Amino acid sequence: MKKNIRPSTSKILGFSNQEFRNYIFTLQDYLQNKLAEGLSIDEILDIEDPFETLEPILPEEVYPIMVLAMINNIRSDTVMDALTEGFQKGVIQYKNVKNA
Repeated sequence: MKKNIRPSTSKILGFSNQEFRNYIFTLQDYLQNKLAEGLSIDEILDIEDPFETLEPILPEEVYPIMVLAMINNIRSDTVMDALTEGFQKGVIQYKNVKNA
């Protein structure tokens, strides 16, 4: 069964911290498989931007960390904790802007 690499923004907003981490790992696996098939990151992004659904949620300072972690398959607790913390902040900011 293929995992959904592009859930809706509303679905992502409802993720628990563990679901968010699992989603990041799913995206990393997807990207690593595409890179192993010989595609470059530019080619992957031209075909389908797997980061697109997270972009409106993650704070500007966390987004590049996420992209680099995904491309380089970095799964350390330190990086994942930073991404999760950024995700929590981003969800609050996103909801505040939408409710304003």
